Formats: sequence, C-alpha cells, structure tokens
Amino acid sequence: MGAVIICRREPAETPYYIESMGIRVYSMEELAYFLYENIYLVDKKMLGARLWEWLRREMHCPELADKLQKGAEAGGSLQNMVLTILRSVEFYSQEELAQLTAKMKVLNTYQEQERLKLRADEYFVGGNYQAAICEYEKILDIRQSDRLGVEFYAHVWNNLGVCCCRLFLFGRAAQAFRISWQYQKDPEVLKEYVCAMRLGLSDEDFEEAMELQHIHGEQLEELTEEYERLLQEAEEHIPECTNLPRRLYELEREYEKNTRYA
Repeated sequence: MGAVIICRREPAETPYYIESMGIRVYSMEELAYFLYENIYLVDKKMLGARLWEWLRREMHCPELADKLQKGAEAGGSLQNMVLTILRSVEFYSQEELAQLTAKMKVLNTYQEQERLKLRADEYFVGGNYQAAICEYEKILDIRQSDRLGVEFYAHVWNNLGVCCCRLFLFGRAAQAFRISWQYQKDPEVLKEYVCAMRLGLSDEDFEEAMELQHIHGEQLEELTEEYERLLQEAEEHIPECTNLPRRLYELEREYEKNTRYA
C-alpha cells in the first residue's frame, strides 16, 4: 500500500497502548493497520475490555465497542473480532480482507505450539526478547507433540537461547543451546552453546566445564574461533561516546523494549 490514507476521524488525545509491542495508536486506521500487519501477535486480551473503553471514550465508537464486547462474551472467534474492526474502518479492500481471512483460517489449523511459535518469532524479530522468551517457554510447558518433530523443538530451544543471550542471561542461554543440540546435532548450535558458556563463566570455570564435556584441543579452538573474532571486531568498532547522557538514555529505551512483556 503505497498511497497515503487520510484518517476520517480526529486522532485520539489518549492513544491505545499495545503493551506487548510498546506501540501507541491514535486512530482507527492505525489500529486496523497494526491488526492486519501483525495478525500473529493479536489475541483476545489485546481486543478486550481496555480496547472497548478506548473505542467508546476516545474514538466515539460505542456501537463498535458494544459489538466487540457482545461477541467476546458470547465466545466469538478472534477472527470475527478482527474482521469486525477492519470492516468498520474501510481501510482495506474486500480482496485484502479475503486474503487475511484465508491466513487466519490456515492459522486455525495449526497446533497450539505452532501458533505460539509464530507469535514468539514475531516478538523475536521485533527485538522484544522477554516477550519471545515467555512465548517459547509456553510451548515447552505443553506436552510435546510427535507430529511437530524434533526439528521444531530444536528451533524453539535455539531461539530461546538466542533471546537469553540478547538479555545477557548466558547461563539460561547455554542450557537452551545444549538442549537444542541434543534434539538435533547442529554444529552451529554447539558453537552457540560454547560461546554462551564462554561469556557466562570465568576463564578457569570455562576451561573446567569444557574438559568435563570432553571439548578441548582443536575442537575447542574451532568452536571459539568466531567468538574471539567477533570480540576483537567489537573492541575495534566501539565508537567514542561524545554525549554520554544521550547514549545512556538510548540504551535504557532499548533495554525497555527488549524486556517488555504484557
């Protein structure tokens, strides 16, 4: 959609805050755009009582709020709730709504673990690592499905490990990488495991841990080669900070984004 879309109503004075993404929407068009482009992240909580109140108070759409509330109380599907909002805005064409409906119907055929992984992956890609961790852990709390296979669970554990690393939780990351490798003997995952151990342990403890797991000599050098290279590159490219308060503020905002979860 390359054209500019003009909002038909005045923007809200108080935005609707989508907690899990840290996004504020000020208009019905913005809400519709978010729902259409992020359907994997949408759940009934996001379209619940807080949204109904916002629609009544800020958007002056009591009829829409009532329709959503009655649908939710009657056990209506998430698909119907999303389409009700999108159709009220007239932001998307019938063809686009049909495409979204088809996508949601396919999503309904997935097992719960698959749907959770799609949501977790969206959080992961968006840099919301804490939310992704929570979704990946929900998958692992559900009884394992034979239909999904070991590759699916290997990916879940690996992505969980990467998220933990991004939050400097190296011990949890190493454990996740190790389990991922046990599911599927991927050399890259073994490398991730060793690097997470290297980041989380002192030199002495790291060497002891590697010996206990019979990882030493040329194998250990090969596994840590990329880690040493990346460490050297990071040291060479660390920019000199000329505005420390501003940089600290930026890092705080980034940390808040990475650790946000509703």
